Amino acid sequence: MAGFKEPAEAAEAEEMEQGLHTPAPGATRGKKRKVAAPVPAPALQPVKLSRAELYKPPTNEELNQLKETEDLFHSSLLRLQIEELLKEVTLKETKKKKIDAFLHEINRLLSAIPETPETDITDQTWLPKDVKVPFLQVPFNVKGKFRFLPPDELSVVGSYLLGTCVKPEINVDVVVTMPREIFQDKDNLNQRYHRKRALYLAHIAQHLSKENLFGSVKFAYMNSNHLKPILLLRPQGKDEKLVTVRLHACPAPNFFKPSRFYPSKNNVRTAWFLEQSTPKEGAPEPATPHYNNSILCDTVLLSHLHFLSSVSTDFPGMKDGLALLKVWLNQRQLSKGLGCFSGFLVSMLVAYLVMKRKIVKVMSGYQVLRNVLQFLATTDLSMTGISLAKETDACLPTLDDFHHAFEVVFVDPSGLVNLCADMTASKYHQVQFEAKCSMEILDDRMVDGFQALLMTSKPMLRTFDHVFHLKHVSKLQSACKKMQLLNELMDRGGNYVAAALPFIVSLLTRGLARRALLVAHSLPNTPEWPIDTEPPKHKDVGSLMFGILFVPDFAASTLEKGPQADRPEAADFRTFWGEKSELRRFQDGSICEAVVWEASTICQKRLIPEQIVRHLLKLHADIPESSICYTGALLESVIKNGKEALGTGEEDMVSVVCSYDDLSRKLWNLEGLPLTVTAVQGVHPALRYTDVFPPIPMKPIYSFHKQVKTRHLLLPSEEKPCPAYITPLKMICHMEGSGQWPQDKEAIKRIKAAFHLQLAELLQQQHQLICRPAVTHTDVYKDGYVFRLQVAYHREPLILKEVVTPEGMLKYQDTEESQRLELETLHQPYLTSSLHGLQQQHPVFGSTCRLAKRWISAQLLSDSISEECVDLLVASLFLHPAPFMPPSSPQVGFLRFLNLLATYDWRNNPLIVNLNAGLTVNKVGSLLDQRAVFST
Repeated sequence: MAGFKEPAEAAEAEEMEQGLHTPAPGATRGKKRKVAAPVPAPALQPVKLSRAELYKPPTNEELNQLKETEDLFHSSLLRLQIEELLKEVTLKETKKKKIDAFLHEINRLLSAIPETPETDITDQTWLPKDVKVPFLQVPFNVKGKFRFLPPDELSVVGSYLLGTCVKPEINVDVVVTMPREIFQDKDNLNQRYHRKRALYLAHIAQHLSKENLFGSVKFAYMNSNHLKPILLLRPQGKDEKLVTVRLHACPAPNFFKPSRFYPSKNNVRTAWFLEQSTPKEGAPEPATPHYNNSILCDTVLLSHLHFLSSVSTDFPGMKDGLALLKVWLNQRQLSKGLGCFSGFLVSMLVAYLVMKRKIVKVMSGYQVLRNVLQFLATTDLSMTGISLAKETDACLPTLDDFHHAFEVVFVDPSGLVNLCADMTASKYHQVQFEAKCSMEILDDRMVDGFQALLMTSKPMLRTFDHVFHLKHVSKLQSACKKMQLLNELMDRGGNYVAAALPFIVSLLTRGLARRALLVAHSLPNTPEWPIDTEPPKHKDVGSLMFGILFVPDFAASTLEKGPQADRPEAADFRTFWGEKSELRRFQDGSICEAVVWEASTICQKRLIPEQIVRHLLKLHADIPESSICYTGALLESVIKNGKEALGTGEEDMVSVVCSYDDLSRKLWNLEGLPLTVTAVQGVHPALRYTDVFPPIPMKPIYSFHKQVKTRHLLLPSEEKPCPAYITPLKMICHMEGSGQWPQDKEAIKRIKAAFHLQLAELLQQQHQLICRPAVTHTDVYKDGYVFRLQVAYHREPLILKEVVTPEGMLKYQDTEESQRLELETLHQPYLTSSLHGLQQQHPVFGSTCRLAKRWISAQLLSDSISEECVDLLVASLFLHPAPFMPPSSPQVGFLRFLNLLATYDWRNNPLIVNLNAGLTVNKVGSLLDQRAVFST
């Protein structure tokens, strides 16, 4: 049997590995033998090289590696990281020997399973009650006979034999070839083959479950396909997690005629599926391409092994490249479930690129990774399929035939099997999108490509801006009825989840066309189950998760503009949107169909996609709103002031900034100042949209105060409630430089105090603003807010650094006063200006900061982590989002913030926030080189 060693050889190798010694026959076993004390390992000593060895020129191989590192890896560190990763995920030889021994034991046990007498397929009384058939037998009645005969052949296939399996989950696929004698001529019809296959595995499971060799014997669906049950075998004891052997039952070679399983053929009769006594006369039978493909897959497993084996010969880079690609897929949750992009599929894709000479056998694993990602990023298999078939046989189905039957097309070397049959177009577009992003990351020298691509997991909750769950997938039964998907149900063996999912996703993709960059779904994943329990039903996949990645410019639009009323497309628009569609006249005079969504606040506009999702699923799929759990509104916890709910505060923040901008313009245009205002910069967090509770405009209640007319003051009355506190919003007003500025720090403070007085006087005279000057600032009351103006002179920090030595020398050094002034007048205003600009690019930046600060305060950490620190941490998520896209909703930004705190290596790596792209590649590199001097 291919890939198996003799058990004796395996046992001997294992003993040698463990240092065991078997006494010779006749040796005395009762006496204790002295065991020599272990010799301590010698201490490592530095290797001494001669001068000639130290300075010898590099070899050709070393030069090639240096050139490849320079051209491809951007740095030698990336190459070393990839090499270490490959060592980590590659299966070691010692483990392979244990697995080989386990496989030989399985071979021995399978050959000893007894036969059973022939019975009807529906007569399953011969099967013990503690073993259930791993197949949903609906409808139950089916023609045909079954008997168990020992397998004709057992063969190891898949990644284990090719040497391309990767840890942590080691799966070994074993093909069990069922004898020809158990099949009849029409076993291709009405799930007869699938049920015989399931009965065959059930009988094997019954006997293997009695053996002590196995720690667990369970059933599972191959890639969660209900038509393809498999048997999972794991070893006993401490090696239970070492390997999972997956038994696949397959038909005898050349038993089925391939022409019966072309995509246009029918092999499931409507009358049988609907349990009708008599079929309708003259009614054409629909094609069953997915059903046909599931049978064809079992017939080509060995030929696929031989094909991949021939491609991988003399190609060491293929093994490394596939390992990297599998890690890449696993991190993005794309490699498991119904319609996944599996490791086998990516292996066949590498083989296709080798055939097309886009990959050559001298390439390294990293080059294989780049070439596959480049191909995926630029090739849409949902539009243009590809085929591994070498010869064009006129009798074989064409790519167009496959495209009529499947959403994504990748044909195997036989020209009969679509390897992407279960994959939806949406899932492939997600793979394509991830490949595009990965290529951009690999080409960007500012990004740590290894960490972003291969070490960072991308669950849907942190990847997509909005996520919603379809809690009760059983509701998809009514959706199939509403969307008239009977043919798809027959083709999928009654799996209403698989039948409805492509239509649900295409419905949402059309409804969110302008707003969404990508609409994706989770992969239905059915868990394995014990052999004594009934197989999972279709609803047991749990809740389905859908993710939406937004186009920020259009995500919150309240209008869906349709075609003009007299165009033929208008009727289709009305049908699609239902009662929401109405005629509207636009400013250009056109009268068009349109949908207007109700939303008055910024928060409500962010949730317009939720309205769209709920409306379309109710209208077209009959899915009630109670079955949809939409997690797009984490910021809906309102800020309260007494009994009045003030919303999320975003409109208040906009009001503050508008008032600030107006005051800035007034300061710029003040007349009568001896020096002009060169810059006005905000400092308060509200002026960068990150204040948790933004100030609310407050108007004094005059009945609660006593007026002092001589001094224009309002004094609170003792018998009235205390007036509300108004937080001052700090602003820095930079004055132009002049030779008239004094060089003494005390004199500068007096000049600044004079400017505060004059600013207050001019603002009162020219703009009728209430001002209260002080020595260090001037408070300006405007629009219900208090702005605190602080005059700054650009040379003052330098003057504060002047220190006279005992020798009378003048030198400059940082002092506590100069550092505080620099922070107040230079660094904080620069930070506020930069983050204000970031808010203009990413409208949810401020809301994400506010959520992060609320969380920091809730953990009682606000005394240890400053507001500016939190703002910069959140800014890093928008400026350096790799491997994600910049957040377009507050909750996904908040989740990434929590993940950053939890997973970042703060002790060994500095977090560099490149505001305004002020740091070059070389500067960032030098900072990273100095990482040893950074402390946590």
